[in-house]
Amino acid sequence: MTVDNDEDAFKSFYNHYFVRLLRYSYSLTRSREVAEEITNDVFMHCWQKRTSLRQIKNPEVYLFVVARNKAIDYRRKQSVIREIVLPEEDTIQIAIDSNPEQQLISAEMIRKMENTIQQLPPKCKTIYLLIKQHGMKYKEVAAILNLSVKTVENQLSIALKRLTTAINFTLEKEDIHK
Repeated sequence: MTVDNDEDAFKSFYNHYFVRLLRYSYSLTRSREVAEEITNDVFMHCWQKRTSLRQIKNPEVYLFVVARNKAIDYRRKQSVIREIVLPEEDTIQIAIDSNPEQQLISAEMIRKMENTIQQLPPKCKTIYLLIKQHGMKYKEVAAILNLSVKTVENQLSIALKRLTTAINFTLEKEDIHK
């Protein structure tokens, strides 16, 4: 394989993963500049090690793990030792099917769901967002966060129970006013 082919393949790889990795890096650092630096460092690392990385079975998980490790290193350098949390100002998009019954869901209910997600414990919220917003598999999230798949399942279950409780509470309040 020629160097040109490697560059073309790498450009495709970069274009495919850049935005997702940037969002993830931002969620870990709360800084766009640092997230961009980390994301570019991850891809630079991959380019420099491209010949030894060919045997990696899941490049997406590899990228997220490297990004997580670089974010942790950044935090250590900043002497901020605390659990990685997602920023409060992140907007969480909740997809709702567009059938008439679901269109009746009020903006208040959506706000309640977003508030509930923001109030989840940090690890629980990170797992929920990686699975539900980024579409990752339990096994991938477990590898990224260095957790067992069972822990990921349990944390997602906690998040879903809290969301269900928030939704039920909101629906009951709306029923009372009718």
